[in-house]
Amino acid sequence: MLFTNRFIKDLFWSFIFILFIYGITHNPIIRPIPKASKGEWSIQIMQHPLLFGFAGHNYLALRNPDGEIVSELHGLATDISTGEWKYVGTKSTDELKVWEFNGPRYYLSEKKFPGKILSEGNKYDMQTLWDMARSCVPKINKKDLPYPMLGVNIRGGTENSNSVAYTLSLCMGLDAYHVGLLTPGEKNNLLEH
Repeated sequence: MLFTNRFIKDLFWSFIFILFIYGITHNPIIRPIPKASKGEWSIQIMQHPLLFGFAGHNYLALRNPDGEIVSELHGLATDISTGEWKYVGTKSTDELKVWEFNGPRYYLSEKKFPGKILSEGNKYDMQTLWDMARSCVPKINKKDLPYPMLGVNIRGGTENSNSVAYTLSLCMGLDAYHVGLLTPGEKNNLLEH
């Protein structure tokens, strides 16, 4: 008999487990979708989900009143021999650098990632705050911080993309809200030391 009672029971509990995991990683508390006020510019902390939504890559986005991304600031692993950014740090020589992308990052056409609005207002006010974040970029990049293998340091404090988003939020004088379930490096101010 193909479908024994044991098989059906295991299938049922597997389905319940998958629903449970999905519920934990895909809910409005863990993965809020930011909605700016109509006609307002906004600065948002966003999260690109990783590991099936359990962890994530935080970054900042400047959006126009139509919700389109004008600019993004990311902390990314950077290969020091080529000077190019990488999706994830894979070498002990990789460094954490801040990269700005004008418009949405080209590898994705939709930006429906979870996030929270840090500030919203007119173009001038949002651009002024964004410029405050930009002013901290050279200070972070000058530190030549090592990027941990796969973005997480299990032996101590993690300094990664989440630390960059947190630090740049503080540079603008804004609360750096928590986004996602697991966000290693999130409360690490890179300019504090």
